[in-house]
Amino acid sequence: MYKVVHISTVHPRRDTRIFYRECVSLSKKGYQVILIVADGLGKENFEEVNIIDIGKSKNRIENFVSGYLKILKILNELKPDLVHFHDAELMIVGKAIQRKGIPVFYDIHENVAAQILDKAHMSRYLRKPFHYIYRIVEKLVINSFHLILAEESYKSIYLSKGKSITVVLNLPEEDSFAQFINEKRTENGIFYIGGISNERGLDVIIKALHILKKRKVNFFMHYVGAITENDLLKINIKEIKENIKFYGRMDLIEGYALSKKCKVGLAVLKPIKNYVKSYPTKIFEYMSIKLPVITSNFELYKNVVEKYKSGYCIDPISSEELADKIEILLKDENLVKRMGENGKKVITEKFNSKSEELKLYEIYEDVLKTTKNSL
Repeated sequence: MYKVVHISTVHPRRDTRIFYRECVSLSKKGYQVILIVADGLGKENFEEVNIIDIGKSKNRIENFVSGYLKILKILNELKPDLVHFHDAELMIVGKAIQRKGIPVFYDIHENVAAQILDKAHMSRYLRKPFHYIYRIVEKLVINSFHLILAEESYKSIYLSKGKSITVVLNLPEEDSFAQFINEKRTENGIFYIGGISNERGLDVIIKALHILKKRKVNFFMHYVGAITENDLLKINIKEIKENIKFYGRMDLIEGYALSKKCKVGLAVLKPIKNYVKSYPTKIFEYMSIKLPVITSNFELYKNVVEKYKSGYCIDPISSEELADKIEILLKDENLVKRMGENGKKVITEKFNSKSEELKLYEIYEDVLKTTKNSL
């Protein structure tokens, strides 16, 4: 039995991609899987995955400094056959591991370099310097790693880089969300799950909800995801406070349980470079539970949502258009059912994780056999 270690000091321990789509699926294939996290929630064995917690720090820089030696110590004790990390700041850790002769995989979830240029919380004077620093560090170390890409569009960025390149899309298991299917969506709920920020449509959604309130539309917004107290204080929800709830970060299962009360799922991302060419995983998850989707009118998204008539694609900065589409769905149960059925059908036939999991398994097997034969 091969022993593999996944590492993330940034993502939650039950991150959909890392934990469910990769660690759990690999465990089912017979691997001994360990996940190293830094969330302060302690050790845990869940779904046959052994979770090791190195403790939570105040910020990502502190996570890196305090976590570097802890991670190397744990890996020296575990002696894994393969290491798979998920955060850009762990590239230095990955390089140190690779020098020990252990194959290392770098899972690139986002276009990090482009994301730095769009970070609203970072001073615009610092974005370009940090962007170039990242590109330099990446160029120096990335050829040591096997690359796992979350989007097809990333292949052009990483062409001829890394020891190998494998695209593993974030697609749901065909029946993994079956328990959240509600054939009679009669409650006027609106659902969102994921990171919460203006870049992910928070300001546009809040304005749309105010518009619905003025129109005397009956609704309740379920917002699931991490949001800081400071960001909450900046949001004007005085007029809609009876129509909205921020639950904070929740486990995937707990979060999606709330979707059964809803008629529409939102994924309204701003036209930022990192989003325009990347699928938001949640649109596929919404479709898999027969929940109509309202998302941004990017060509990539339209080729799924509009093509298969599973929801609407709107101007992501238009609160008015968003309010219009929400109102249509809240008032038409037959349309909700029809769009939901369309979405589920295409997930079953085309967009599901079986082939993606197989790609990860196959590249693991190839690399592990090659490593074993070279010893």
